[in-house]
Amino acid sequence: MMSRTRRFQLVAPLVPAYVLHLTLRPYRRDLTEPRAPSLAGRIRARNSAAALDAWVHTLIHAYSKLAGIRLRKESGHLAIRYMRLMAAINREFEYRLSTDQTVRLECVLAQSLVASHVDQWRRFTTRHSRDLSIIDFLSQSELIDDYDRYVAVTTQDGFPSSIDLHLESIWLDSGGYLARLVRLIGEFSGRPTAPDVLAEFRTLGMAAKFADDFADLATDHAEGRYNLLLTLLQQEPAEHAAVMSSLERSLPLQPQWWLAHAPRSFGRFSAMYEEHYTRLRSPRLRRICDVTTLRAARGPRPQQNARPGQHVTEPPCESWR
Repeated sequence: MMSRTRRFQLVAPLVPAYVLHLTLRPYRRDLTEPRAPSLAGRIRARNSAAALDAWVHTLIHAYSKLAGIRLRKESGHLAIRYMRLMAAINREFEYRLSTDQTVRLECVLAQSLVASHVDQWRRFTTRHSRDLSIIDFLSQSELIDDYDRYVAVTTQDGFPSSIDLHLESIWLDSGGYLARLVRLIGEFSGRPTAPDVLAEFRTLGMAAKFADDFADLATDHAEGRYNLLLTLLQQEPAEHAAVMSSLERSLPLQPQWWLAHAPRSFGRFSAMYEEHYTRLRSPRLRRICDVTTLRAARGPRPQQNARPGQHVTEPPCESWR
């Protein structure tokens, strides 16, 4: 378990960026954000957005150093619009898949919430670039091929119980998500990204997804979302029963608990995370990965309301953050 001293060492360098993004919101100044109905909800949303933006700030700085690229000052704005767009696409995909509707990309992009984020992306990139590979990246063959492959993987009959298929979906989705983001940032600054750098960020995306699956276990279970740890647990009935019982009672599931009550599932899951973590050659990316795992340091949290809580069978509401 991560010590308090180690957590402080990881968080301290992010504090200035967090304060900057909490107060001045430089990446979001011209974005229209939904207003939460309660003051507490608005505070949570503001804090969540600032934490995400500080993470993006750190990621962009690490990418610049690793790739040896001098980035445009608008790169953070680009990253946030990309992340909001992809979050909307993901939610619409989940909804359509769970309700037996077509998941063809053109249909997903036509949904009103998704279309509004596509429009925001196009307006921003058209204002700052003439590169159609950036402005129209959603129509590029690379993205379409990855999307079609992801659909083929996640719609297989054996997907819910297959570890290999889950890992492939994470490679395409979370790994591809981060690799594509830094490639777009590099192109936005007029500098293509080297394949080895893209591979590093794909690995970081996968490792971060493992950490998220651990932290979001309760929420993903309640909302019917894919989760690799849940899939591993299904292969160990006794461990699955112990975890479900504890989740129903909102008990804290710290790493020590997992070692005592679900050692096989937790051991396999931890080994997968470590395998990807050790592939990261860049100390900067390892530190980012360490920061990402802070969400999971105390084990899965009780079901959260920081994002709009909804089951995948319910139509998407405003995308998170």
